[in-house]
This record gives sequence, C-alpha cells and structure tokens, in this order.
Amino acid sequence: MLLFSEFDRILFVAPHPDDESLGGGGLLQRAFAARIPVRILFATNGDNNPWAQRFWERRWTIGWKERIRWGKRRQQEALAAIASLGGSPESVKFLNFQDQGITSLLMQRTQELFAVLANEIRVFNPSMLVIPTMLDAHPDHSALSVAIALVLNSIGNSEIRVWEYLVHRPQAGIRRRPVILRLDPAEVERKRNAILCHKTQVALSASRFMRFATAEETFYAHAAKGMRSGARPILKAQLREDVLNLMIRTRTRERLGTEILLAFRSQGVETHCWRVKVSILSGVGQIRDGMSGNRLHDAVATWNGSSLTVGIPIIAVGGIDALFVKFSSWTLFFDRSGWCQVWVPSNRSAKAKPLRPVGTVLKPTLRS
Repeated sequence: MLLFSEFDRILFVAPHPDDESLGGGGLLQRAFAARIPVRILFATNGDNNPWAQRFWERRWTIGWKERIRWGKRRQQEALAAIASLGGSPESVKFLNFQDQGITSLLMQRTQELFAVLANEIRVFNPSMLVIPTMLDAHPDHSALSVAIALVLNSIGNSEIRVWEYLVHRPQAGIRRRPVILRLDPAEVERKRNAILCHKTQVALSASRFMRFATAEETFYAHAAKGMRSGARPILKAQLREDVLNLMIRTRTRERLGTEILLAFRSQGVETHCWRVKVSILSGVGQIRDGMSGNRLHDAVATWNGSSLTVGIPIIAVGGIDALFVKFSSWTLFFDRSGWCQVWVPSNRSAKAKPLRPVGTVLKPTLRS
C-alpha cells in the first residue's frame, strides 16, 4: 500500500522514544529512502519509566536527576534508531512534555501543549500527519491523539492526510479497517535493528518489541467511526435539549473509580475538558472542570447490568463541533479502550428518542 508520494511532507508524532520504530519504522525508512521531507516529534523523553531504569541501572531510588539522565539516554537511543532507518538528527525534535502526564496536560487544557503542537504543524506544513491512535491503551498515546485532533479542528486544515498507528492494543477490539504497509525482508531487518537501538526498553520487553518487526505495518484512517460492535465502550450518543446522553458498555468490576472524561470544542472556538465522577451506585455524578477543578453542575448516572447511562447537561456551552470521550475506571496502568471520538447528532426536536434515563435541566432530578 502506497501511503505517500515523493511530493509529500510527513510529520510523525511519537509519544515516547521507541514508538517511532515500533509504530512506523517501515514507513519512516521508506520515506527517508525516497528523500522526502520528514519531521519526527517526540512528545516526551520517556523518562518516567522507573522499572526499566531500576533494572538497567541496578538502582532502587530514582530522583529527578536520575530521571533527567534516563530521558537523555532514551533520546540518544531514538537518534540511533532513526539513523538506522536512514534519517538524520536534523529531522528530530524533542518537545520535553512530562512522560505519563499527557492526559493531565489535556484535561487541564494546558495551552503550551496545544500551542506547541499547532505551531509544529503550521511551521512544517505537512501534507501527511502520522499520530498514535486515540484507541491505544497507553494513556499518553490516546491523550496525545485527542490533543492533536483538537488542534487540527481549531486550525481547520482539512488538506492534511492523517494516519494513526497502534502500539498498545486495547482490550476492546478495533472496528476500523486497517491499511497495511507491506515491507520487504530488508526493510523488516532495518526495522528490527531500529527497535534494538532502544536497548533500555528491549532489556525488559524483548519479545513484545520484536513482535513489531514483521512484514506488515498497520495504520488507520484518522476519525474513522467507532470500534467493533459488542466491544465498543460508547454504545450510543445523543444530544437532546442541551443534554448529552451516553450509553456505555461496562463490566461489574469497572464500577470502582469510574470517571468519564470529556474533551470537546464548542462552536469552533473554545475547548472544554470535563471530568464526570460516577458513584458505584446510580445517582448524581459531579461534573468538574478539568483545569480549575470547580464543580460545574451534575449529571444523572444509572447502572443497568452491563451498561451505564449518563445524562450530561451542556446547556451553557452551545453547539459541539468535536467530542472525545474516555470511560475510565481503576486500573494499574493501561486503559481498556483509550478515547473514542463520538459523533453526536444534534437533535432538539420533540420527536427525538433520548437514551434512558435523561436529564433535561441543568441540575437533573433522579428517577427511581
């Protein structure tokens, strides 16, 4: 599959050093060989990886000095990997955002995150953008994908072709039909060598990393709708009478620490990031602003077997242009499904069928 041509300019965004080799080592080496302009952005330095660092350095205590040193080491590994793929250090830029902190930056609407991403896109002016998929189970990957999607929505450049790659497969299956880039044996070997350049990561995860050194590299078209039916967390979404109604597929054990994260733009102008705290029992859920922590209003949440229905008032916001939802519950680290882009038909007519239950006022009333 030909994903790009000699006339393209490729901007590749990696959450951590090693993601460029795992998710796009074949694509990148082919782009370098074609001598087309390529820019690789590393959002973080992967410095908050304590168990790998403890194993590699044979130390237990890790302070900020050790983390900085570890991050620089991982930068050097990334540069070596890119060189093995045929690239140069001039094609690389490290953004130095906090490792394992992208979700917090997104939810706090950290302007630096959005401004830096927007500036890199404007300055490099890519015709093709390769980003992690928002369905990835790693929180940094999925949150970075959502941040980029919001930036693209704000700058309105619809001419950029956007492809997503997957590194950490979610438990919920992916419905999207992939596009396969087929590599010849020499390309597979170069990708394998690039992966091996990340010595500190391969030391603990060699078998998992080597599974990416195959003859096929998988990409997904950005903003394709949904995930595999029967496994998709967001089953239904509807906007009715200024209330966003969601039906979410859940498991019994996921009631603990349940939180719904929302990131959306209203009327093409303002970005909102909300956290909806949901109790283990049906009732009122608090909606708080992700940046200030202030309580905005309440949602109605009802557990019903394997599903959760939530009515979220958005009366003070206006129309929604782009909406991203993450169903979050207690976990050791990886998510079950990452974020989902939700396509919300705005239906305010009296004939519209809302989800059950639905709140229709700013502070909903619980139903028995």
